[in-house]
Amino acid sequence: MFAVITGGSGGWTSPTTICGFLVAVLAGTAFLLVESRQSDPAVPLTLFRIPSVAVCTSAGLALNFGYYGLVFVFTIFFQGHRGASALTAGLMFIPMTAFTTLVNLLAGKLTNRYGPRLPLILGQVIQTVGILGLLLIRRDSPTPLLLTLLVPLGIGGGLAIPPLTSAMLESVPHERAGLASGVLSAARQFGGAIGVALLGALIADSAHFMTGMRISLIVGAAVLVATTLGVALFLPGSPKPAAPSTPVPGTEEPATVSLRPGGLEPR
Repeated sequence: MFAVITGGSGGWTSPTTICGFLVAVLAGTAFLLVESRQSDPAVPLTLFRIPSVAVCTSAGLALNFGYYGLVFVFTIFFQGHRGASALTAGLMFIPMTAFTTLVNLLAGKLTNRYGPRLPLILGQVIQTVGILGLLLIRRDSPTPLLLTLLVPLGIGGGLAIPPLTSAMLESVPHERAGLASGVLSAARQFGGAIGVALLGALIADSAHFMTGMRISLIVGAAVLVATTLGVALFLPGSPKPAAPSTPVPGTEEPATVSLRPGGLEPR
């Protein structure tokens, strides 16, 4: 996070930025080496060999990357480039977050009926379309238009997160449910943090804020497109319930009886 933020303000080739990325790479490499050699690792790397686990982890990162990164970008946009107060800027997100809450309830029903794959894909597609729709925003765009274009961002996230959690937990044995939940939570938190850092770095130059904002939108949409394709290709669909078997006439197994102390008993 430090390297990304420093890159936006001090330049991507500055010694501080390069050192930050170098430390991150070394630390990440050390983590992977240590975990791969432990008999009881905190994060078993074999977990990510399961395609659905890898896909769900990536999707969780991408959803939070776009959602929280763009909330940060538009908070700066509302206050720094439209003259809104901090209170007004916060209130402008109420329609978006209200839809997130409402759609969360619907997402659970859709997941129970169709499995997690369909609502997860649908949620990511809606969020991607919403992000691309925000490319229409200008500094003088009417406030109702701004609020309307933010709503799909909330709908997509609200629709995708419950089936994402369900798919992640279904991908691992029951005894590893806590581990899988922790991995998904960590990926989502990392996605939100890197989204704020990276998209914030892209708008760091106030003289080219609108250009940076549009690049941020394109980056957020591209990440979601990639994970949506991953979900579509690698996350299994909901298994169809087995139809009750109907015996063919004449093939029913005949009833038998057993002799018990109290008399004959069907078996």
